[in-house]
Amino acid sequence: SALNRPDGWSVTSNMLRRIWRVLTAILVVLVGAVLLWGAAGLLMNAGPWGAPPRGQMVEVDGRQMRIVCEGTRAPGQPLVVFEAGAYSGAADFGWLQPEVAKFARTCSYDRAGIGWSDTTGGPRNPGALADDLQRLLTAAGEAGPYVLVGHSMAGLLTRAFLVSHPDEVKGLVLIDAADPKAIELPGVQVWIDRYRAIAQASAAASSFGLIKPLGFAYANRIGLPEGPALREKQRMFGHPRHLRAAATEIAQTTTGRERLDGVDALIADIPVAAITAGPASPPGVNAWQDAQQRAGRISRQGLVLNVDGATHTSILGPVHGGQVVDAVRTVLERAALPLDPADSAR
Repeated sequence: SALNRPDGWSVTSNMLRRIWRVLTAILVVLVGAVLLWGAAGLLMNAGPWGAPPRGQMVEVDGRQMRIVCEGTRAPGQPLVVFEAGAYSGAADFGWLQPEVAKFARTCSYDRAGIGWSDTTGGPRNPGALADDLQRLLTAAGEAGPYVLVGHSMAGLLTRAFLVSHPDEVKGLVLIDAADPKAIELPGVQVWIDRYRAIAQASAAASSFGLIKPLGFAYANRIGLPEGPALREKQRMFGHPRHLRAAATEIAQTTTGRERLDGVDALIADIPVAAITAGPASPPGVNAWQDAQQRAGRISRQGLVLNVDGATHTSILGPVHGGQVVDAVRTVLERAALPLDPADSAR
């Protein structure tokens, strides 16, 4: 057996070398694929942003912000202001806004660092974002009162705006939106922490072009039709500046929550539509959905609606968004101001 040992070692050594060559080849292929993927992403991100496909740029505190306003304002009618969720801007309302603009004056916008709006070094918690929105509307000449339409994370932002400007907000439409009380639910803080970590990792990966190519599959989960808004979504998706700004917002989502103290009393006095997406659950079964619908039950002119076949994103698009449009119309009608006699005489 001692004489056979060198042959055995030789066979084993040859096998190990083959395995090493195969593993090395696989590693080279994987590294090459990642490099090509990243290079493709960097090329897709390259180039100037240029003028936004829709809307206008407005100066706010020495920086430029993009706002998109459409439609005509009837006498006594509030302005409808759309507030997007995380990672999002005016493009998310590329189907909803034109539909609402058929019967109201509407505005959507890109928050600082999102889409076409310049970045800012200031805080990005809900209170700061609400203050930024007010400055933008003032600079754009879009006066209140307002009906705020908020999706997802914007459930917190619209409430912060309501607390800061209670006399200016005449109604809320909350679309599958976050509720401050939901943050206190068991397990939610763990989910928020994970979401923050994912946002930070995505922002870092985007600097190497690794997120941008995913846009072919994920940039249009809303179902926007072909047109300027869809092109905006595709341009924004996976862009490093955009993702860094979104990650900063997400990191500060729950900071300054004390600013929302007393918001329920304000909600009780204005018309509110609380709209949820996905399979409906009886009260008490789905704590998250119950929290999302809470504002509609608190309001003395509240409306609670569930769109059973919708997802968190498709509820903004043409397949399921019609019920959102109807809800906005209902809140507008309930929020309409008494006409001045001079207006009614015209």
